[in-house]
Amino acid sequence: MQTNVHMSIIAVEEIEPKNMRGSGALTDDDIRVIDTVTAELKSELQQFKSFLSQGSDAGLQARLAKLDETRDAVPLLRELERIVTANGLLELRTTLSMLLDALEGNRFEIGVFGRTSSGKSSLLNRLLETQALPVGATPVTAVPTRVQFGPEARATIEFAQRSREVIDLSRLAEFSTEQQNPANRKYVTRIVVELPAARLRDGVTLVDTPGVGSLATHGAAETSAYLPRCDLGVVLVDAAATLTQEDLLMVRTLLRAGANAMVLVSKADLLDAQQQQSVLDYLQTQFAAQLGVAPPLYLVSTVGADASLCDAWYEQALRPVLERHREEAAKTLKRKVGLLRDATIAALERRLGEAVATVTSPDPSREQTLAALRDADGLAALAERGIDAQLDNISRLTGTIVETAAASIVAEWKQGSDVDRVREACTQAMAGRVAHGTTTLLQLLGEVRGELDQRLTHGMQAASLASNECDSLPVLTGAPLFDAEALTRPIDLHAPTLVKVLANRLLRSCARRRLQGRARDLQASLDQYRRQLREWAHRSLTELLSSFHAHAAPVLMHLTTRATATGHIDRAALEGDVRRLREFGSTARIEHNVESLN
Repeated sequence: MQTNVHMSIIAVEEIEPKNMRGSGALTDDDIRVIDTVTAELKSELQQFKSFLSQGSDAGLQARLAKLDETRDAVPLLRELERIVTANGLLELRTTLSMLLDALEGNRFEIGVFGRTSSGKSSLLNRLLETQALPVGATPVTAVPTRVQFGPEARATIEFAQRSREVIDLSRLAEFSTEQQNPANRKYVTRIVVELPAARLRDGVTLVDTPGVGSLATHGAAETSAYLPRCDLGVVLVDAAATLTQEDLLMVRTLLRAGANAMVLVSKADLLDAQQQQSVLDYLQTQFAAQLGVAPPLYLVSTVGADASLCDAWYEQALRPVLERHREEAAKTLKRKVGLLRDATIAALERRLGEAVATVTSPDPSREQTLAALRDADGLAALAERGIDAQLDNISRLTGTIVETAAASIVAEWKQGSDVDRVREACTQAMAGRVAHGTTTLLQLLGEVRGELDQRLTHGMQAASLASNECDSLPVLTGAPLFDAEALTRPIDLHAPTLVKVLANRLLRSCARRRLQGRARDLQASLDQYRRQLREWAHRSLTELLSSFHAHAAPVLMHLTTRATATGHIDRAALEGDVRRLREFGSTARIEHNVESLN
């Protein structure tokens, strides 16, 4: 059977637009229709293939058994798995798998932000009670390090141009620091550190981000798109330095992105008690004046006796946040499990014929809603085509970037700016031009998410199911950054001796020649960035579509009257399954059996 399904998938691929050119020219409408049909067929076949490969005794049952080792009880989910599998309710199996993902993951992500040398790595090492992260080294720009629980200490390094590599933590600096991986010449795209640390055991993931300078080179709207996907943003402000616009921008961007934020005053051991209070008062005033709101402020240190400040922050501020998060997650999970239970009961009742009378005549509105829900794969296929078209444009930006950066350099020369300011302006001009080139891509993904969210909302309304913001589709964040700073660092940007008398045309020619000396490196960086962005975009689209299907499955089951399976129906068994699920349906039972999982 699996061989037949695989051959069917190949047959569907043969009628994709790229393979139909030999039959004559295709219009845009033809391509759109074919894309939609083939995407839906492939999705159904892949889902069926996955179902066959799992079987009734593998996959979900194994995951449930593993959960039993660490959770109090999973009786409702186990009963749902048995009924869904026994009755071939394929669409509900996707939702069940999503709930197990939530149970197994149970993640709470904390992004740690701050300028280079603000003490991020030292803070994380203190929290984790280890020295796993390199301290005192400059991190590779735009390559965050994710730290999560694992049975043994190790790191997984992902690359743009080769397969991933699992390493010992003693080698982490080879890939994560500018000293040993200058300008990211090894093309690292992602670093995941696993540690058997007690404070990570409950699903906490820490994200050690690079310095915030590169994030602050864009406007707030673009910056939001590049933030890691985090539930809480922790911003470190160096007690020995002044508050900067970068610090303010980071807190503002986190709040606008919907994340909670805390500000930690690091290296507090450098201040006496009176100075510590003065710094807190100053920051409180500045944040309130600049942002209209003051985030929670805490003093921390990792040195000597003052290291107790870090421990106090964890116990008094961070731990309660984590506990509240688990409570909210439990409530959301309870509602989702209840929704799956209701959808399963409705499907079984239709099998028994109890709901046949409710669909005696076609309902145009209902049919349109069903078509919109089923067309999600077609929408994603069109989006993938648009993504690839936008990404192809990135490699063609070399000339435009050189001209934009040259104009910026000349403007700074004419103003008499020092070389550091000229380099900063050049970096911002390059990064801004690339960001402008990716705006359409980000907008496209945002439009796809909005359309899928709208279809899901309409479907839930048509099925008379409760909607909740907690069930919204994942926000697409965490896109890779273009590292313009590494490109501008080697360029001589000192102003010409006769800058005040030379015409703008000659100055621009001078700036252009200096930039073109790095044209090959610029092109290589653009190609690398395109690969990173393509990987992120397609992964994000896949996650978005997977989440949509999981949420849409019970809606489809409510809206669709399925034909009864041929052959004998064991009414007693079906009625028994319905009765058992209804027993689980009481609020007290669901609350006990689901919240006990957390």
